[in-house]
Amino acid sequence: SLAVDLNSVKKAVTQSLWSVCAECLKERTPFEGEPSGDVLICLRCGFQGCNQSEAQHSTKHQLAQHPESHCISISLSSWKAWCLECNEELSTHCNKKVLAQTLDFLQKHSVKAASATSSKVIRLREEPEDSADALRGRGPAISTLIPVKGINNLGNTCFFNAVMQNLSQTHLLNELIAEVKEKGHKLKICPSPETNLGPLTITLPSPEPLTSAMFLFLHSMKEAGKGPVSPKVVFNQLCHKAPRFKGYQQQDSQELLHYLLDSMRMEETKRIKAGILKAFNNPTEKTADEETKRQVKAYGKEGVKMNFVDRIFVGELTNTIMCEECAHISTVKEAFIDISLPIIEERVRQKGERTVRSRLFEFAGPSSDDVACSSRPPGGAVATTAAHKSRQAGAVEQLVSTVSRMGLSHTSGERIPAGVCCEEQGDTARQPQGAFQALSHSYMPCSKECSVQSCLHQFTSVELLMGNNKLLCENCTERRQKQLKRSTADKRAEKVYTSARKQMLISALPPVVILHLKRFHQAGMNLRKVNRHVDFPLILDLAPFCSASCKNMVAGEHVLYILYGIVEHSGSMRGGHYAAYVRIRAPQRRPEQRRNMSGPKECSTAMPGQWVYVSDTSVQVVPESRVLSAQAYLLFYEELL
Repeated sequence: SLAVDLNSVKKAVTQSLWSVCAECLKERTPFEGEPSGDVLICLRCGFQGCNQSEAQHSTKHQLAQHPESHCISISLSSWKAWCLECNEELSTHCNKKVLAQTLDFLQKHSVKAASATSSKVIRLREEPEDSADALRGRGPAISTLIPVKGINNLGNTCFFNAVMQNLSQTHLLNELIAEVKEKGHKLKICPSPETNLGPLTITLPSPEPLTSAMFLFLHSMKEAGKGPVSPKVVFNQLCHKAPRFKGYQQQDSQELLHYLLDSMRMEETKRIKAGILKAFNNPTEKTADEETKRQVKAYGKEGVKMNFVDRIFVGELTNTIMCEECAHISTVKEAFIDISLPIIEERVRQKGERTVRSRLFEFAGPSSDDVACSSRPPGGAVATTAAHKSRQAGAVEQLVSTVSRMGLSHTSGERIPAGVCCEEQGDTARQPQGAFQALSHSYMPCSKECSVQSCLHQFTSVELLMGNNKLLCENCTERRQKQLKRSTADKRAEKVYTSARKQMLISALPPVVILHLKRFHQAGMNLRKVNRHVDFPLILDLAPFCSASCKNMVAGEHVLYILYGIVEHSGSMRGGHYAAYVRIRAPQRRPEQRRNMSGPKECSTAMPGQWVYVSDTSVQVVPESRVLSAQAYLLFYEELL
């Protein structure tokens, strides 16, 4: 094509700043690292112009009078080619050899340009909350230096690098892992009051290999100096725990995250168990008396919860089921490391769907305004790592129950028995009218909305179990058996299946909430990717998706979390790539001044920061608008204190 000239492009990019609008550069002197928005490069002359700003310098360049056509450009953020004359996207894998060659050159040049600046320390300018105190030397520092470094790709390890970038910007992880990194760390365990036991202070042995490697990696990411950082040591330790990641094959970031956190959790649980046993002079099954066994068990039950993974990432979901015949309520509690949300794809309303919705509203009673029919399959949406643990044989598994089991064990074709894992609830949860009560009014999505909030709404909506999905109600079955005993000698009775309502709500929130958007799902014999864009907020209010009995929460208040990291998957199932967006910011402080904010709008300006795009060794400051257009796969939210 006459609109593509590789030689002119090569000459232009080597003589100009990379990924900076040439016209914006002429009009003003930008602050170092300030982005020009999404930048497009003309494939005829190599001109770099902004696309997302009001100036639209790229479009103006293409529409200007030229002797030859300048209609084709490529986005330096998405690497998509666009023809202005045709007003359509061009395939870079077509037979146009010159287009493919130009794209290849630009991508290689992008890596070189990023490597040249990868050792920069990005300065986060932050005004202190109390400038008078700062001037007197009693307040926080005026500025904070936060390094963002690239990570070397060891061979198809972008799935690993993207997760590690987000973990490196998880402040609480950096803080807690630094506390337990040394041998001899003291840990105080306070068992529950009913045990009649006092606090026990234990001494932890040396950390296990993966946790040690993780600490060293996080420390190297914070150290001043040249980047990028090699993740080889921590990756090899993970492969030792989970051999499936050996061989440098393409893998899934969410699965990697589960293996990594779960493996460190088991290592730390092993340390805590060893510390408890040492405090009791290492008793054995034969030498320990019954009282010693009781105490070890009581301290162990509370102690295992004090590992840093649980303290940062592990929350709790409660699945509530109520029989419509006898109003019997049962609850199943499950721990989660992340919440997996199916992406709602646009579809035509099915015949009879209105009838089901109407029946659900009828069952919902007084709170029907807050209920919507869910298309989520019963049993469906929280990812499980039970299979992960089965592969990790050894003594470590026996030290702890499966806290990181993250899925409903029932599929859409199974009948769900009532009373399984039923636990005591507060008075509100035991009453039929309060069984499905959320912490605040339900979030009601707009028509055709596809957002994190609409996905959470679908995930936590009340479901009506009927037809093949009816509930096996043990309470109704027991009643039937009692009736038969009176009328017949046959004590066996058929199991009673009834219509029921079911709802999943969050019952305990961790400091960091990870949301997993399920972009990959089975389609026949193949895996398919859902490319639909999902809107996600910078400030997320989780109150509408929490149960009224959610731990440490007050009904009617907002439960605010702020976005600080994203794992993005671009491309297809066959040729995809993982990258990260991270928000560099100072650690949160003065929590007493940040609580009880009125809502997301008020606190949207409370947390300053700068977004950075990191693709392996490539590091680039980006505007918020580009972050919000990302094809998110994992979203990292931290509690807004």
